[in-house]
Amino acid sequence: MNTSEPELVSVRTLSCLFDISQKTLWDWIYKSRRQPTLDPIPYYKLGGLVRFNLQDVRAWVDRRKVRPSPIAGGNS
Repeated sequence: MNTSEPELVSVRTLSCLFDISQKTLWDWIYKSRRQPTLDPIPYYKLGGLVRFNLQDVRAWVDRRKVRPSPIAGGNS
């Protein structure tokens, strides 16, 4: 991890870093609380604040990487 990078970041900061809306992040948080999933977005609840560990979120994103499947019947 880059030493100039904060370890815990806010919803606002994470939305800027990953170029997604704050509403999407809140939706992911609330969705994981209403319907627990096997791999929800990782976050910390500190009093009334929500914070994300960048290293944990990057690992979570990496687990969602789409890997191309081979083309069926392709003989090149």
